[in-house]
Amino acid sequence: MAHQNFRVAILQNFILEETGGRPMIDRISNLIIQSNSNAEITIHAPIQGDEFPDLDSHDLIILTGGPFNLLQDNKPSWVTETLNFIEAATSRQAKLKILGICWGQQAIALALGGSLEKSKRGHCIGVETIALNSDGALFFNAKSLNIHKNHEIAVADIGPHLSCLAPNNEVLLSKDNHILTFQGHPEMDADLSRLFVTTDDKSPSPRPELSTNLRPIDTPHDGEVIFAAVMKWASENVALR
Repeated sequence: MAHQNFRVAILQNFILEETGGRPMIDRISNLIIQSNSNAEITIHAPIQGDEFPDLDSHDLIILTGGPFNLLQDNKPSWVTETLNFIEAATSRQAKLKILGICWGQQAIALALGGSLEKSKRGHCIGVETIALNSDGALFFNAKSLNIHKNHEIAVADIGPHLSCLAPNNEVLLSKDNHILTFQGHPEMDADLSRLFVTTDDKSPSPRPELSTNLRPIDTPHDGEVIFAAVMKWASENVALR
């Protein structure tokens, strides 16, 4: 790539004007700038008719979370086009890195031959401690990650191109080290999470069987640490050794 600054394209998979849309984009952008103050950030929203980013002009593409249910058979054109875009982006022999967050992880897994399912644990909202396997511990230099969760669909089968850095397909890394995905939301904090909670007291209680796993949304989390690790991976070619 001929450009000098680190260039990031955020693929926005929700309507910007809906609840939490603008704060979500602002939060992701701020986390990028925290790690690389010279980063150039562009926002692309195919869901609202935007063109997809040029693959040759970016170092990192981030697929955000989103509300569309990827288990539906009838997918709108922007979803089908997004899956095709993922296939095209991941088939290139280039330095481009791709980060998938929640919906983004699900879309990547689906595009690369995996499958999805309704979460066996129901709608997961809160902060969860994700234990890392040996590869995950090496990648993040940690034994576990505390991360915000807000999802009710999960990856059932990761397909042939991804490997697990944590149990239950919580964190995935492609075998060529170009794709990193999280079922959780490393970009979320308590304030942002509250925008997506519809209960009056803003402190959702998980199902009883989840009470030891999910904690309230104001629980301390590792989001900024995780995002810093993501940016290091994206910009410095960090890999498992």
